Amino acid sequence: MEQEFQGVLDGIENDREALVDLCLTLGNLPDYSGEERQVGEAVVAWLHDAGIEARLQFMSAESVNAVGLIRGSGDRIGGGRSLILNAHIDTQGARPTGGEEAEKALRGAWVEDGRLFGRGLANDKAQLAAQMIAMRAVARSGLTLKEDLFLAGSGQETWAPPSAAEEIAGWSGVGPAASQVREGHGARWLVEHGVVADYALVSEVSDFRVTVAQAGYLRLRIAVPGNLAYTPGLRRGAHSKGGGPAGSPNPFEKAARVVLALEAWARRYETEGAETFHGGTLVPKAQVLEMRPAGPPWTEARDYCHIFFDVRLMPGAHAPTVRRQVGDAVAAIGIDAQIDAYDFKRGYIAEGAEPLLDALRAAHEAAVGGQLDYTASLEMSMWRDSNAFNEAGIPAIGYGPPVADPGGPRGAAGVQRPVAVDDLVKLAKVFALTALRICGADE
Repeated sequence: MEQEFQGVLDGIENDREALVDLCLTLGNLPDYSGEERQVGEAVVAWLHDAGIEARLQFMSAESVNAVGLIRGSGDRIGGGRSLILNAHIDTQGARPTGGEEAEKALRGAWVEDGRLFGRGLANDKAQLAAQMIAMRAVARSGLTLKEDLFLAGSGQETWAPPSAAEEIAGWSGVGPAASQVREGHGARWLVEHGVVADYALVSEVSDFRVTVAQAGYLRLRIAVPGNLAYTPGLRRGAHSKGGGPAGSPNPFEKAARVVLALEAWARRYETEGAETFHGGTLVPKAQVLEMRPAGPPWTEARDYCHIFFDVRLMPGAHAPTVRRQVGDAVAAIGIDAQIDAYDFKRGYIAEGAEPLLDALRAAHEAAVGGQLDYTASLEMSMWRDSNAFNEAGIPAIGYGPPVADPGGPRGAAGVQRPVAVDDLVKLAKVFALTALRICGADE
């Protein structure tokens, strides 16, 4: 079948320089969550220049999804199904400290020794560029698709850490909690406003392996009460069972013990909660995101230390049960604390995605070579937009390129993860072949 589509593959190979230029253009545009308009406008303009129908979906004045479409003929002879190629156009929710130079170091994009650098490329505009090049090759090929092929650059995929002060204000009643960008909002908006198809192929970094499940998450606010005494007058009470300082009036001293209990629970959660299924082994993770005082000390009858705890959920996990488990772990050390959920999204395993998997396997073998393997647990434990599509009943799987070893904590601020140009060309070929197989093509 690849011989039939050789013209498309040749077109992608000849577009190598155009792919690099597109990555540099998109990679050097602002891409904070909720501020994606410039990227979206550039995507739509490029698609229009390629003769492809395209438009923006506005979530706010500056937050958008970019949508492209090659319409199918509707010819039902020989079959064909509609497909969404998706990658997100935002990269990070919070602006870096350190001024313009610090922002440029994170936001800039450049090519060096056949590799593309820039935090906004590996996550995730290089993948979007490969999808755009693939779509243009299909449009130029002279082939007619039987069903619709969408390109969807989604905004508001990336999560910004919650503002503790604003969350606390909302809970205490002294002011409304701020409207936060939440993971997957753009993809949900995309579907809810009519971009629907039989399947979705979501591209993120995955070492040329396929992801068929993504974790959800539950975020908890743990309020540890106490009183901050005048230091010379501090009186420590008796210690509680297990050696915990439940008798101390200081909420930060108590919170330190709570954090240790949460970490012990998180370690058990990883080992006891891991599950193996047909797509590999998914290991849930949890950690403390931040700790903050509730407000100025000595001004209220009660002082609080607030702990924000991020728990990744297995697909189908029961959030109230997980919350109770965390509560039991804190209660076991004898410290009273109030635990409330403030952010929840469930995870999914793709159901009914076998035709898309078959098409991806064939495309991978032709363009990359070798057998298509399932991805590692790390990629499955992340939130990705495939959850939003699977939630809507659109079977969605993930596939993307490898990146160079960052030599540091994966995803840490300032860590560059270059993508090889050769790998992006292969990726574009995989996208094109998968789309042609799923949508069906005629001369």
